[in-house]
Amino acid sequence: MLLNRAALPLACALSISSAMAVELGQGVQAHGFLSQSLVYTSDNRMGGNSDDGIATEMREIGGNLSWRPGADWLLSGQALARWAGASDNGDLRLDYGFVDRTLLADGDTSVGVRLGKIKNPYGFYNTTRDVAQTRPGIIMPQAIYLDRARNFFLAAPGIGFYGNHESANGNLSWQVSALRPEVDDPDLTYFMLGRGLGHFSGKASWLGQALLESEGGRWRAGLSLGQMAMKYHPAAIDPFMAGQTRLPTWVLSLEHNTEYWSLTGEFSQTSVHSNGYGNPAIEQDNTTEAWYLQATRRFGGGWQGFLRYDVLYMDKHDRDGTAFAASIPIYRSFPYLRFAKDWSVGVRRDVGRWTWSGEWHHVDGTAWLSPTDTPVRTSVEKWDLLLLQGAWYF
Repeated sequence: MLLNRAALPLACALSISSAMAVELGQGVQAHGFLSQSLVYTSDNRMGGNSDDGIATEMREIGGNLSWRPGADWLLSGQALARWAGASDNGDLRLDYGFVDRTLLADGDTSVGVRLGKIKNPYGFYNTTRDVAQTRPGIIMPQAIYLDRARNFFLAAPGIGFYGNHESANGNLSWQVSALRPEVDDPDLTYFMLGRGLGHFSGKASWLGQALLESEGGRWRAGLSLGQMAMKYHPAAIDPFMAGQTRLPTWVLSLEHNTEYWSLTGEFSQTSVHSNGYGNPAIEQDNTTEAWYLQATRRFGGGWQGFLRYDVLYMDKHDRDGTAFAASIPIYRSFPYLRFAKDWSVGVRRDVGRWTWSGEWHHVDGTAWLSPTDTPVRTSVEKWDLLLLQGAWYF
């Protein structure tokens, strides 16, 4: 009973996929979702011209199909159009699409394999973040689930083996994926290089995850780790050469649930190893450090609220960004580009297939803002963000 009362993201995702699916035929199901947000910022921009008034450009609409041609086979795919200011203009794209084959199912243990564009096992929420109702807020904890790198982390072409084992001590699930990340994204190029006229391509990478649930969902713990890799292809005239970057990464996740409360925390470090770019500033190794703590309270009647503190340091050895700013003259006045510390509070009401949410953020730093929305020269270190959202699914 505890797992049902706690309304964990996984339970919510399973509920959406089963209770609200549209049956189109034998073994065929359809699901869909949409959301519309209103955004206001005291300074900087997010999801459109939010500092000049209330921005309405932040929205998404998606749908997915799944087909079970046999007991051990599943074909599933999802298309999405997403608007999020200048960095996402609503182009229709394939979020994921794969073939799933169950290799073993003996009651307590199951093992399977997925091939195609599969979701990346990363933290508690990456595999369910595409639907608004399964997120821990209107926007994800940006320290771990950076929206400006959403396409990079959400899913990638590859092959993944997964399994699940139930015992008296709890439930253990795992996944290991070999993949090639999708990195041909102008915003990601800016994020990695600060500028650049060329583009990245993905290289052979891997991610793995183990999740343990005990006492009916009262405790959840997870470890995600892997290495993402990419290669830079410079333009004919480009300040950088053909370099390569490796990103070894790991996330430690922990959650405690009671009837009315969920306490969630995740901590991550990602090392950045770059070479061949012909620029000493880019080729300096560093380690990104990120973590958040969130307390969620369920009040009954579909109401819940949360309080979260979210921290991102682009270099754990230069947390205030001063060394970075001193080394690159054009960023000398903007050390806060290298960190973001975010206090947020939110409220949510679920009514049937609808979810109505509101949340307020007070942020010190701009590390998770897209420069396509907020150019560096116009950015402000300390700013406030107000979000309102209506979301629907079937």
